[in-house]
Amino acid sequence: MASRLARTKADLSAKKHLSGWVLPKPESAFTPEHQWSNHDMEPVPVEEQSWTSATFAAYWFSDLINAGSWSQISSFVSLGLTWWQGLLATFTGGVLLCVVIVFNGIIGARLHVPFSISSRAAYGYHLSRFAVVSRMVIAWFWFSINTYQGGTGVKICLTAIWPSFANLKNTLPESAGVDSSSMLCFFLFWLFQFPFTLIHPRKLRPIFLVKAITLPIVAIAMMGWTIHQAGDRASEVMREPSKLHGLDGWYAFMTAVTACMGTWSTMACNIGDFSRYSRKETAAWLQMLFVPAMWTICALFGAVAANMTTVIPRYDGVATFQPFDLIENGGWLESKGGRAAAFFCSAAWALGNMTTNITANSISSANDLASLFPKWVNIFRGQMFAVIIGVWAFAPWKVLSSAGSFISFMSSYSIVLAPIAAILCSDFFLVKKSKYNVPELYNYGRGLYRYTYGFNLPALGALLVSIPPNLPGMINALNSSVEIGNAKYICVSLSSPLPPSPSAD
Repeated sequence: MASRLARTKADLSAKKHLSGWVLPKPESAFTPEHQWSNHDMEPVPVEEQSWTSATFAAYWFSDLINAGSWSQISSFVSLGLTWWQGLLATFTGGVLLCVVIVFNGIIGARLHVPFSISSRAAYGYHLSRFAVVSRMVIAWFWFSINTYQGGTGVKICLTAIWPSFANLKNTLPESAGVDSSSMLCFFLFWLFQFPFTLIHPRKLRPIFLVKAITLPIVAIAMMGWTIHQAGDRASEVMREPSKLHGLDGWYAFMTAVTACMGTWSTMACNIGDFSRYSRKETAAWLQMLFVPAMWTICALFGAVAANMTTVIPRYDGVATFQPFDLIENGGWLESKGGRAAAFFCSAAWALGNMTTNITANSISSANDLASLFPKWVNIFRGQMFAVIIGVWAFAPWKVLSSAGSFISFMSSYSIVLAPIAAILCSDFFLVKKSKYNVPELYNYGRGLYRYTYGFNLPALGALLVSIPPNLPGMINALNSSVEIGNAKYICVSLSSPLPPSPSAD
């Protein structure tokens, strides 16, 4: 104990100087002498390749079952889709997305290097930084938004315990874009989440186990409650025919499919950050089975509940997408039993937000930042940066209250991430015939993958060709008053596996 305290004291003393923050350079068979690396950026040694198919299943369960998935899937009701059409769109999007996720996962499982390193072969040493920074900033953004939404769960929990909390005096100015109670709950959730985001997911299995048990029960219970509240009209809602037909119906369906794919296009890019810990490639292949299944099950709960709320008087005929809104507006906080249910359900959804932040945002962005500054940043420090700077810098309360177009822009950024992910797997399997020179991946700026001044021009050309056709849809999402005419149908045709049915209206 004395020696450990002495080492800690010496380490803290060294941190007084800038040189004390330099990470030790490992003895590497891959990184040249003139380059810097750290243990987290090196190929994963055999003894650390511990991920199995069960690990991947637990990982995706932790990612997919959350308030965001529930609300996005249920929001397809607003497109005019029925519950079963939304379910089919979710399954279709999950299968199509999994093709890219599996192939990019195989790259990580085969080479055992992170996405930020393997991308150098596809894009070149310098252009790969565009892919890495794009992924990293998106992770910080959603880390921030998910943390604020987790604060909503804390607010409901506190109101359930102390009903007077709902009337907490607001001391913040209107220009702040947030009231005192919401800011306090955001801070409390951030504070609770902080230590967990700094621990490796392998040591957080008890937390993930709690989520795996409680959240499905909560989701089923909330769906069952909405069905009960809908009463005799529940069967009527479930049998409601589609309001859309022909080209408009196909457009709405494909919008839902691409929305699902866009949600996880980030993981399609950097799934290698996790699959590199797998000893066998079969673990990556099995994602094709359980990812669409898990996603569709969550879709069932959210879609049915949202449809039920359209006939429940308390919701005034409006489909309620967010589970937190379903609790707040459903009268749960008006009785002792209701407050108990509100507390446990909100706590479960908030826990879901936290675990998603850890797996999808904290670890991923930390890998990206570590690759950009390997001399100074490892995964632990990258997580620290994400949870402190990444969360607060975006001021999520301002984003959600006054910048709807910014949310739309960040959501639509999948038009950039999707081509990035597709180019990664195409380069490895089609262009390079599944052969990368791993030592040259670490010979930054001077090695085989320097191409033209650090840019792989064919990859750059593929990006420039694939992004512009989707810009009209992105512009329309940012400002619906901008008329794009039939461009939306052209984009759907490009993204659809099947042509629209001619049996129109």
